[in-house]
Amino acid sequence: MFLTDISLKRPIFAIVVIIALLAMGVVSFLGLNLNDMPETDLPYAMINIVLPGASPDQMESKVTKVVEDAVGQISGVKHITSRVGESYSMTAIEFDSSRNADDAAQDVRAKLSSIRGSLPDDIQEPVISKVDFNAMPILSLAVSGDLDEAALSELVDETIVPSLNAVEGVGSIDTYGLLEREIQINVDKERLAALNLTINQVIGGLSSDNIDIPSGKVADDSREVTLRTYSGMKNAAEFENVIIANRNGTEIRLGEIAKVVDGYKEKESISFYDGAECIGMDIVKQSGTNTVAVTDDIKAKISQLQAALPQGIHINVVSDNSEFIRSSVESVESTMVEGCILAVVIIFLFLRTLSSTVVSAVSLPTSIVTTFAAMKLMGFTLNTMSLMALSLSVGLLVDDAIVVIENIVRHLRMGKTPMQAAKEATGEISLAVLAITLTIVAVFLPMSIMSGILGSFFREFGLTIAVAVLVSLFVSFTLVPLMSAKYVREEEEEHEPRGILGKFLAWFNHQFDLLGIYYRKILDVILEHRKKTILVTIALFVFSLVLIPMMGMEFTPAQDNGTITVSADLDSGLSLAAAQAKAKQVEEIVSRYPDVNSVYTTVEKDRISLNLDLTDKEDRKLSSDEISAQMRKELKLISGLDLSVTGTTSMGGSSGKNFSLHFQGEDFDELLRYSQKAKQLLAGIPGAVDVGISYKAGKPETTILVNRDTAADLGVAPSSVSSTLGILFNGVTVGQYEEGGDRIDVKVSVDNAQSSSLDNVGGIYLASSTTGGMIPIEQLITKEYGTASSQINRYDKVRDIQVQANYEGITSSELSRAFLDKLYKELPPPAGITVSSGSDQQMMEESMGDLGQAMILGILFVFLILAAQFESWIDPLAIMVSLPLAVIGAMIALFVTGAGLSMVGLIGIIFLMGLVTKNAVLLVDFIKMRREDGLQRKEAILEAGMIRLRPIMMTTLAMIFGMLPTALDSGMGSEMRQPMAIAIIGGLISSTLLTLLVIPVVYTLLDDMKKVISRLKERAPGMKRKEKKALKREIG
Repeated sequence: MFLTDISLKRPIFAIVVIIALLAMGVVSFLGLNLNDMPETDLPYAMINIVLPGASPDQMESKVTKVVEDAVGQISGVKHITSRVGESYSMTAIEFDSSRNADDAAQDVRAKLSSIRGSLPDDIQEPVISKVDFNAMPILSLAVSGDLDEAALSELVDETIVPSLNAVEGVGSIDTYGLLEREIQINVDKERLAALNLTINQVIGGLSSDNIDIPSGKVADDSREVTLRTYSGMKNAAEFENVIIANRNGTEIRLGEIAKVVDGYKEKESISFYDGAECIGMDIVKQSGTNTVAVTDDIKAKISQLQAALPQGIHINVVSDNSEFIRSSVESVESTMVEGCILAVVIIFLFLRTLSSTVVSAVSLPTSIVTTFAAMKLMGFTLNTMSLMALSLSVGLLVDDAIVVIENIVRHLRMGKTPMQAAKEATGEISLAVLAITLTIVAVFLPMSIMSGILGSFFREFGLTIAVAVLVSLFVSFTLVPLMSAKYVREEEEEHEPRGILGKFLAWFNHQFDLLGIYYRKILDVILEHRKKTILVTIALFVFSLVLIPMMGMEFTPAQDNGTITVSADLDSGLSLAAAQAKAKQVEEIVSRYPDVNSVYTTVEKDRISLNLDLTDKEDRKLSSDEISAQMRKELKLISGLDLSVTGTTSMGGSSGKNFSLHFQGEDFDELLRYSQKAKQLLAGIPGAVDVGISYKAGKPETTILVNRDTAADLGVAPSSVSSTLGILFNGVTVGQYEEGGDRIDVKVSVDNAQSSSLDNVGGIYLASSTTGGMIPIEQLITKEYGTASSQINRYDKVRDIQVQANYEGITSSELSRAFLDKLYKELPPPAGITVSSGSDQQMMEESMGDLGQAMILGILFVFLILAAQFESWIDPLAIMVSLPLAVIGAMIALFVTGAGLSMVGLIGIIFLMGLVTKNAVLLVDFIKMRREDGLQRKEAILEAGMIRLRPIMMTTLAMIFGMLPTALDSGMGSEMRQPMAIAIIGGLISSTLLTLLVIPVVYTLLDDMKKVISRLKERAPGMKRKEKKALKREIG
């Protein structure tokens, strides 16, 4: 082997290379960012459009449908989801994963620009953004204290937010419950009528008087000067002096017809922390920064601010994502250390000498540390996925070293010199070890190029493992032979441990030798009963597949991260005060639970949300799911709540509830009736909780009908009627007032006392262009009463209602299967209504397809590598049989432990595809070597089994015990790692035991098949003798 020869001939050069790699690894480790999940850049875009005063139905017809039709023409659009409410339309566009996210967002901007003329003139400027999945809040704060609302808002806005924004790595800060200053011009409609003025004249006067516009540039020979025309107000009181009209030389000023109030905008939401009203803040980090480091810097700044704030003002941490990351990383680190120790103990049990064990074990830290350098070069971070890859690779990384050192020790016992043994032993198994490593790499490379959200999350996982095993291979071919030649001697048996430890090691190895004898006898019997062996193996495989539907399927395991979210949609039309009363009822119940540390509540008119922070996981007797179930029983007794209580989080998903199905149809009334029946059906399925639908009951609506003929005769434009009514009941922002660098909105409205009901339209006049007089608006309109939608949901350009639920004691796939079976049997969808999977189910189905492709590619690559190694198309088939043997143990282990089947467990099974072929390669390779030495087939199989039993069991046990701490871990984030480790351990156990017994049987069957093919070929007419000999050599 080239690398081995170099390291043995030039030991200092080899050591220098290893030291350099370690140094790079250490430096890279210190520079790696620490985040929750890998950073993703998925192609999603969002369009937000506001049209003040428009009803949901108006927004849908005038804005949403126009936007959907336009963006639907863009290449690569996969799904379009819209939510339409009063005055707003929000459209999310999901593109194929092949599209670049920035290019997709730019295409959306270009398309929206091209249809700007088709949208209403009075919409606010559309906001188009690329959805950044990395821009999630890393820290949420609540500021409360003894100050009044205005003073507290000023303190937060002018002191706290700017200070935290200055922290390096902070991207943005969103505030909730902050009072926003507003200049309010409350017009007296009776004074307007008395002076023959219209509300639009007031707005026109304000707009022409309060200006701040660029006026070009002036240049002379030496410099250029920018011109700015400004006639704005220097203070709020000056608004009263604005001239609105001139009547026969008499100026009518704003103060004569309106009150000018320097006040605050109406609050849309209220926040509470442990019952006290507060101002909430969500802090989002900049993309590509270290979550933990940025959070630590923010907390340090908060400590400084807290010391300088007035007494009684508190900045409380509501949620801290870095705590979960830090705890998760610490948990992974501890399991890695424990795994390393256990793997080394297993090696020591078999090798019995300290020097051999140290030489094998040195590959672990060397491989792991060097892998950090590759991770840094590839732009990876230390996150759940990359750390999971390293923790599960502990036993794998020592595997190559074990095989090499075991073979070196075997050659030393043949009487060879250390240098000769190191060189020849490594060369003897180099191809087998190379093939083993390449099969693992071949399995994980397809995983790293998967598309969609699964590919984004598992790319780092797959490449981290691939790099780690390649580094391990390099270390096994360089450092291990070098250290073996230097430190391992055949005489070391004389220096084996004495005393109790020595007796235990001697007993252990004696028992293992007896196991080898028994194994040879069992193998001898099995080779005589090949048909029964194959039938039993097939039966076990079928049994393992039967377990799959019994386990159910989830996208990813739910994680207990120490929080519970309680949210509820409220009845339409409630006031903020009424919504607050509902929230207080919920707070009183959840606050009684001893495991709840704090409660952060956000109240809106139609929704309440409570984030509960729990005590540490290890200090609780109940899981977050169990606490959630208890809370749910109490909370559902409160009327008027469409409740959702979730105690765990999972990767992916978009809806507030864990399970949803789309119901779509053009006839909305029929769609609503059918969805409500389906909701009742779902509520009757055991395990379905918090059942609801996405539709909200409409609220009362009055339609103002303009009499076009009358308006035309009197010279009044219908648009003037609409805008005047909008100002009467909602007001209108007419500009901004600048003060101290801040820009404050200026809002014109009719005095509240004069606009509190529809009866107040009296006394509002419009100017007539035909008569020159003033026309009462009542002469131009009639009223119709009805009900308007409070929110409209659309999916792929069709109205959509989602039937939603959370689930207890079952998986999402089990609930989906039970619900769909019941739905199509008892309530089949009528013509015109379609039922499709919700976002979570769609994501799982698409991921299953991606995973299937990756698995097929991995199997193909493994086969091709083995075919290249053995120079045969048939011999690798014997090794490939080990793949289904691994599935047997993986499925049984997942079922028995209750871990269930998820994408993480399936990734573990793919992981096994690379691992389990190792044992079969070692066995088949040695069988072929012994046959080439002249042994008969059966004798070669029995001898190969005896000789390879020790390295096979040693490497397998090292991998199993290396992963055991991960499988038993109960620390933060362990739910994501456990199923994979359990599947791998179960698969290793079954594949190893069955490989030792079944693979020799399969090898003999394939060998017999080759002989039959050879005989058939020999009888082929026209084949020359020379060609027959060549054919025999080709098929082995």
